[in-house]
Amino acid sequence: MLRVKDVTMRVFLAILALTATLFVFDNSAPAQSQTTGDAHDLTVRGRVLNAATGEPITRAMVNIPGTNAAAFTDDRGQFELKIRTQQTGNSGNGGTLATRVGGGFVEARKLGFLQEERMPTSLPSSPANQSSEVLIRLLPEAKIVGRITVPGSDGDVRIESQLFRREMNAGRETWMPQRTFISWVDGEIRFSGLRPGTYKLITHEEMDRELLATPGAQLYGYPPVYYSNTTDFSLATPIVVKAGETARVSLSVARKEYYPVRIPVESMASGHRLNVTVYPTGHPSPGWSLGYDPREGAITGLLPDGNYSVEANTVGEGELTGTLNFSVKGKALEGPSLNLLPDAVVEARVREEFQSSPSNFTTQEAVAENAERVSRRYSNVSVSLISLDDFNTPNHGLTSRLPEGSSGQELTIPDVRPGRYQVQVYSGSGYPFSVQSGGKDLTRQPLVVGFGGEVPPIEVVLRDNGAQLNGTLDEDAPSTPSVNDSVTTPPRFVYLLPMSEGGQPRNTQAWQGTFRFDQVAPGTYLVLAFDRPRQDLPSGPGEAVQRLASRGQVIQVEPAQQLNVRVKVTMSDSE
Repeated sequence: MLRVKDVTMRVFLAILALTATLFVFDNSAPAQSQTTGDAHDLTVRGRVLNAATGEPITRAMVNIPGTNAAAFTDDRGQFELKIRTQQTGNSGNGGTLATRVGGGFVEARKLGFLQEERMPTSLPSSPANQSSEVLIRLLPEAKIVGRITVPGSDGDVRIESQLFRREMNAGRETWMPQRTFISWVDGEIRFSGLRPGTYKLITHEEMDRELLATPGAQLYGYPPVYYSNTTDFSLATPIVVKAGETARVSLSVARKEYYPVRIPVESMASGHRLNVTVYPTGHPSPGWSLGYDPREGAITGLLPDGNYSVEANTVGEGELTGTLNFSVKGKALEGPSLNLLPDAVVEARVREEFQSSPSNFTTQEAVAENAERVSRRYSNVSVSLISLDDFNTPNHGLTSRLPEGSSGQELTIPDVRPGRYQVQVYSGSGYPFSVQSGGKDLTRQPLVVGFGGEVPPIEVVLRDNGAQLNGTLDEDAPSTPSVNDSVTTPPRFVYLLPMSEGGQPRNTQAWQGTFRFDQVAPGTYLVLAFDRPRQDLPSGPGEAVQRLASRGQVIQVEPAQQLNVRVKVTMSDSE
């Protein structure tokens, strides 16, 4: 009993000491805060609305990251956050120079909704009890649900499916891979949390795994299918979903005989990684698979009967690429070999026909690692290649560079794989007056790069007599909730789309209702303004741009012209 009392006394003394310590720290905190500035309360009020319907969203969680301020919205979608802030400086008249809370963003979350964007919040520069108001829109999630039927299966075969989303790359339609989903035992698939858009649904190959471990047994598998039940991605039915909608789909896979495939690879350097893509000849489609086995120095795998194309490329400096067509006909395939060839090095020659602008090419002294001053050449102009393939593979840095030791105006683009490319020129001074290769106008036609072939140099002519475009935005005053003067007006996004051949698309942000473009090439353009960034706009002349003409302002640009334009902002809710 004495031991229990002894332990109890020690615990009591420890608690007493801890209480004293906490008391000391608690009383020292206000004194420390007074040395850095005056604390005051900031109130952030606002509403959370359904971006599709404009209706208020109740019970949405609202918070400011980096603080402990959080609240739920009421039945009118309204919320209020109170934050203890700190004055960080003095403007000379007693006001606060700058105050920042957390990341400076207000976030909202609600199951079944997606946040359109993080809303920046500018905090007031006057003393306590000031408030700012924000409007947050949450987008109802879209869903794609359905079932994959596997004939003869009792739920032991589960198929992996994948979505591809339609997006615009350099103004051209491409299909970007999205998430995957492995079917449940009953074959059900479910893709939730999707943004509105156009999708395609595919299945990946799946082998009958029970037979893989049986030596000499005939192998079976399930080739890819594309919704709705076609064997070609280009023929797949697009699935269009709007905010809050659920699309229902069904797919059926078929069991087929599979055979071993082994394709030796020539000219493969040791230590390099090899990417392999295979698809039915003439029908580039994802979902098929072969792999590279470095121990065998060959591309290996399993495929059913059919005619195929395989493409392979190394990764890193000095890339190699090869392609091969082959057939599988009821038995294992051994060979033929695939030969890798060096990727092209494309040269770009720049000629500046400037009247007053400084050259994009300069030589400056730089301090090297050994602390010696050396002359180094710099370039403020670049030539980029944008792949025009159906599937948007990474361009792995297809942007020009200045060759080491160069003294002229030549640029090089290394490791350009075979394919078709759109050429874009970015210049710090002037604008691209002409872009050609081998007599071909690259503002109208793509640059074609073959396997192991040489490419005529890209000839770029720059001029500095472009037009200056000054613009103002025509925008209706925002409705509820009202926004006081302490909240920064969000930027608007302005796009300049060419409606005639030769122009390049451009974009900028408009602040406080104004924007400007310098060195605009002569031609006809459509000027558009949006309240959100847009990734789905076309990049060149055609019907797609013509259909957008009613939303913006069409202008005709002449050399050295000064233009003023007023453009109405297209709001997301009005589309």
